[in-house]
Amino acid sequence: LCAYGWRIYLPTSSEGRSNLLDALLVIFTGVLITWIIPLIAFVIGIDVNRGALRIFSVLRAVRLARMIRVFREVPMFREAWLLIRGLGDSSYTLLWTCIVILFVTYAFAILGIAIIVDPMQSIHADLTNLSDKQRIEATLDILDGLDKFMFTLVQVLTQDSFHPFIREIVHFLPWSWTFFYAYIAIACFVLMNLVTAIIVENAMEQSNLDHVLLDAENSAKEKREMKNLNNLFNAMDQDASGTLSWDEFQLSFADADMRKRWRVLDFQPEDCKELFNLLDGGDGEIETAEFFEGLSRMKGGAQAKDVFRLQKTLNKFIDSAIGP
Repeated sequence: LCAYGWRIYLPTSSEGRSNLLDALLVIFTGVLITWIIPLIAFVIGIDVNRGALRIFSVLRAVRLARMIRVFREVPMFREAWLLIRGLGDSSYTLLWTCIVILFVTYAFAILGIAIIVDPMQSIHADLTNLSDKQRIEATLDILDGLDKFMFTLVQVLTQDSFHPFIREIVHFLPWSWTFFYAYIAIACFVLMNLVTAIIVENAMEQSNLDHVLLDAENSAKEKREMKNLNNLFNAMDQDASGTLSWDEFQLSFADADMRKRWRVLDFQPEDCKELFNLLDGGDGEIETAEFFEGLSRMKGGAQAKDVFRLQKTLNKFIDSAIGP
């Protein structure tokens, strides 16, 4: 709050909405449920069921969703973000895949009852050998009925030890293996490969879209930063001369509002003199180009500032060695 102010909680942007959600979760599940309500109940003498209140604390688990944002923004977790985003993007495709598989399995089950179950029931009625009758009854037990046949086909679809019972069927209907392998060819090889291709294509399109959106976001962010720097420069330039003198620069760190802006840029009042020397080109005043270029290059962590400091020191050393 001291650095960014209350505006970071305004729901006018995705960042603001995330911050507002975090604040509401902390206030509601942490402060209100844990402290305020029990304290009020104790003061007025009401017995509160703490177990029921703890149920609301489960809402804090919603904050784990912020990890998805970390996966998105941190380059090290890019692959994890692609997997999470790909899972979400492919959910619609997977839904229709399940529906299509259901219809294909339903159609093959109806066909199988007509060309496999009915002939096997006729064979069963004509059998006199007790061993063969028991074998065919065990096989019909997993095929006799639309629901049973569909369940058996799902076992074939998942490649779950389906050859033993197919061999039993082939024993009575030698051509029946073609039926099951036709189902495997359509449901497994063709349909699943098509689904994989669609998911990969969607992932590639989304990846290309991400690059476009990232470029646009970086461009908009750069424009906002330049606008902020321009506003900061104009606020510091009290005489509107287009340059900043040491007195104007020093006064900016003395002003409370300007000091907040410097804190956002990760500069403290004790950095005032060093920062002026780094931005100054040597004439004792900071021009607009020097101000924008210097602060833009020092943007980021301590490493960027150290590199810029080293470069400026090296440039000054070279200028002093060469002379006028």
